[in-house]
Amino acid sequence: MCDTFALGPSFTADGSFIFAKNSDREPGEAHLVVSIPQQEHASGDMLECTYIEIPQAKKTYSTLLCKPFWIWGAEMGVNEKGVAIGNEALFTKIKPEKVPGLIGMDLLRLGLERGATAQEAADIIVDLLKKYGQSGPCGYRDKKFTYMNSFLVVDRKEIIVLETFGRDHVMRSFSDYAAISNMTTLGNYWDRGSLKGSTDVKRLEDKIMTFFSGAAKRRSFVLERIAMSKGRFTHGDAFELLRFHQGSSPSRGGNSDICMHAADPLIRRSQTTGSMVVCLDDSDGFKIFVTAGSAPCMSTFKPVVPMAEEGFPVAIDKGGQGFSSDSWWWMHEMFHLGMLFHYSVLGRQIQDEVRSLESNVLNISFYTWSSDDKDINDMSRSSFELTRDMERRCLDRMSCLHKDSHPLYNRYWRRIAQREGIPLAL
Repeated sequence: MCDTFALGPSFTADGSFIFAKNSDREPGEAHLVVSIPQQEHASGDMLECTYIEIPQAKKTYSTLLCKPFWIWGAEMGVNEKGVAIGNEALFTKIKPEKVPGLIGMDLLRLGLERGATAQEAADIIVDLLKKYGQSGPCGYRDKKFTYMNSFLVVDRKEIIVLETFGRDHVMRSFSDYAAISNMTTLGNYWDRGSLKGSTDVKRLEDKIMTFFSGAAKRRSFVLERIAMSKGRFTHGDAFELLRFHQGSSPSRGGNSDICMHAADPLIRRSQTTGSMVVCLDDSDGFKIFVTAGSAPCMSTFKPVVPMAEEGFPVAIDKGGQGFSSDSWWWMHEMFHLGMLFHYSVLGRQIQDEVRSLESNVLNISFYTWSSDDKDINDMSRSSFELTRDMERRCLDRMSCLHKDSHPLYNRYWRRIAQREGIPLAL
């Protein structure tokens, strides 16, 4: 489960385009932030994607990706040309082919590496889809989990919603705002596609899976909040929207929460494992923020410079199967699990501290893709350092506190901690 949205200049306070996405994956599935430089390739070179090889492009653009560690592709990202893309799982009557192909996250990364505009990236995804199809397991441990995909593709001029069904597709361009979730959204109001012009793609949904995903409630809430903020929406508002859940605590949430918390192996199986917000102005500037960890309600959004000369300030590009102390994602996961056991006492305090730390980046200036601006790079480094200090202080307190009384919920997360080797502050 995921949520992705974007707003154009008429809806944002500074006249920029804003893109935002939560990636909801399996608990314990490390989500990395990876910077890929621009590259040139020889004729005949092959590219190994998640399940198949395809011919490599002559030139690929530099990209910043947020991705599950085991997949070649990505859940969301932005490239040096100012194209940002997020994907969503679609549950449809059209099932994946049995022959291995590309998965939605591969298509997303290929669109970013090869597309200089939103329309070009969308067309690249469509062409590759037509040629290779979309198939293959999309789950980390659950290898039976497969799905079709929708994409939200943004640049400095437009927002494109692209929905795919097997090797078919429909798309529509927006200038104001759009939001996608785990459901079809275009109906028969699409501009271009491979289906007959009268086709209502809503009829292609698997209605049962779509209903239990909670997508309709999540998307409606996002659209309502965007409409209420016309002309005033900021990247800080995007942070808050990605943090929304209806319950008073993670243990009381559900699949209609935008900030999603797993709670059982059957219904509430997904956890927000990474979040990203991108702002694009009309003069090639960027503002890029990532949590680099689970649960945006318990994590700060931190600015990153994709191709900073000194690289990332911490190890947000490291992590794999099982806990590792040299991975930012896993170290945050240790804090995240501790918070799940002590949320009633520490939840409000951590939310206040997170917002206080973020206040330093709310007025950050736009910067270039490989900015050498000392103030910008210092702000990025400081954001990570201050966040880590906050998490360490909180972990120290947890050892002296009683854990919340949610037996089934606590048991579920204890099993995950044991499976992944995560130290618990109990």
